[in-house]
Amino acid sequence: MSGEQTTDLQEIGVPVLEALEKMAEESEREIHLEIEPGHFLVGNAGCIVSTIQDIVSTGKAGYNFLKLDTGMTEILRPSLYGAQHPLAVFPKNDTGRKISYIVVGHDCESGDLLTPAPGQPERLQPRELAGAAIGDLCVIDGTGAYCAAMAAVNYNSFSRAPEVLLREDGSFALIRKRQTLDGVVEDEVPLNP
Repeated sequence: MSGEQTTDLQEIGVPVLEALEKMAEESEREIHLEIEPGHFLVGNAGCIVSTIQDIVSTGKAGYNFLKLDTGMTEILRPSLYGAQHPLAVFPKNDTGRKISYIVVGHDCESGDLLTPAPGQPERLQPRELAGAAIGDLCVIDGTGAYCAAMAAVNYNSFSRAPEVLLREDGSFALIRKRQTLDGVVEDEVPLNP
């Protein structure tokens, strides 16, 4: 679904290696470089399957908004850096029609935006998606590396989302259950008057 090109680590590693070797020669000090390749290795290995909760149009000169049952509580990258994640709507009744949508999350925050302009989290950028209806599924792809790890856990008292593993044989396994309301508030301590 993503269709994006990945970075060739061998290609970009050559000038880095050359720079480190030059620095070691000049400073007589060798550096040990460690790389955390999380996004490269697992970024495209995950997706968020969400449900469209509402559709709002702001008129002829405005936008068509899709509101999902997920958002910045599960995926902060678009809100923080204008990261681009592939999106796809799976309509129950596919008409073949494409519509330009702004996709937003459930947090009721101006930053809870899933379709920002590239690198510009404050700027709206509509995406052409299949014509949607309330209750249809919307999949956010490329969320394997920085979704659960960067989650804004319990922001606005939303519970942590469940996680499901898709096995090679096509079967599913629940690997983290949805957090309950008791789990959301379990660390709160009542004030004594």
